[in-house]
Amino acid sequence: MLKTRIITELFKTAEHPVALVRDDTAEWHNRSFASLSDDNRQRLIDHAIAGEPGPMLLDGYLFELLHAKHQRLLIGTSCIRDDSEKRLIRSLLPALAEGGDPWLTTASILGPALNWSHCAAIKHKSASTDELLGHWHAGKLNSPEQLSLTDSAAAELYGGGNEQLILFNPAELYPQDRLFRNDPPAVTLMQRVELTGGQAVGILCAWGKPDTASLALSARLLAISADLLACHLAMNGREPGKELPTPLDHPLDELTGLSGRAAFDATLEAFEEHYQQYGQNCEMAMLDINGLSSINQLKGTTFGDDVLRTFAQKLSQICRPEDRVFRFGGDEFVVLMPYRQDPPPLQKRLIEIEQEMRKLPGLDKFSASAGIANLLETSGSSDDLMLLSDRRLRQAKTVRNETQGTDNAQ
Repeated sequence: MLKTRIITELFKTAEHPVALVRDDTAEWHNRSFASLSDDNRQRLIDHAIAGEPGPMLLDGYLFELLHAKHQRLLIGTSCIRDDSEKRLIRSLLPALAEGGDPWLTTASILGPALNWSHCAAIKHKSASTDELLGHWHAGKLNSPEQLSLTDSAAAELYGGGNEQLILFNPAELYPQDRLFRNDPPAVTLMQRVELTGGQAVGILCAWGKPDTASLALSARLLAISADLLACHLAMNGREPGKELPTPLDHPLDELTGLSGRAAFDATLEAFEEHYQQYGQNCEMAMLDINGLSSINQLKGTTFGDDVLRTFAQKLSQICRPEDRVFRFGGDEFVVLMPYRQDPPPLQKRLIEIEQEMRKLPGLDKFSASAGIANLLETSGSSDDLMLLSDRRLRQAKTVRNETQGTDNAQ
């Protein structure tokens, strides 16, 4: 009854036809649906009861079917293509092609396009956990975090037969789901991201209290984004048998949402074995935020923690699917970027991050030092790679300190 009241409240004044079908009867419909011919109303209800795949075109409307457990929601929209779809495709395709983490990229483009309170791109990590890589809210992306699949809405979508779900008051249905703990939404729309063969690799979802007229459009935009993301992941996949290794699960750093030292050690060892077997090189950057202790003293540790989270987020955004970012400890980070031919322009990307950080309030003098090396330089030795990267990091900090001292003297 609660779901029915929410649905009727959302759609009773909508100009497009909407009907709620439960089991084998039409439980509720709005005036626009009532204005359809008797034959077409019955055809749509039969279509919903049968759960037939694909949309249905009737009376100038394209009717789509959304599932919510035993209830089915029929929503009709004008069959004229909406400009929002064109804008999304024209924005998301080139953004994915530019590189960086595709999940973060998808969330950053899809969030403003949907205009819901929250939008998220969630990568399927294991049978028990997902990774919230891109969480768009209030015009910005939040830090990544690990999500448990126990008693979660995502688990229902992974395990069910539907690629898309609509949930009403999901925080009541899934009180343990961390997605909804701080801002319980009225409605959640979830879309599974699948590769060829039906392999689920993650979820795109939006939640909040949407404009009633935009729910069907939002469902289409989520589906389009999921298809584009899946195609991008498939096109940028590895040769069979030569996939990059993924170590066992390790806890994420609570402050930044990045993997920590234990995950780094396991990943670097696995990359070394991959190099020895397949000859794939890997670039490594050891990074150190300069003067973070001074920032903490002058502006407080809360401000310093925000600096760490923002820097971690920007590092994640420059990474491709095969790249890895870790919080090594304190103000130190490590980036691993495997490659076969030309090395990625990591130094250039780090300079761009510095410039972006300096635009933030109170960070006009922000800088970070980097020591960059690759496995080929160390004949595939991960231990020597760490030593070489660390030595170059110390050299970079020494040069920076000497340059800063000269500037101050002048």
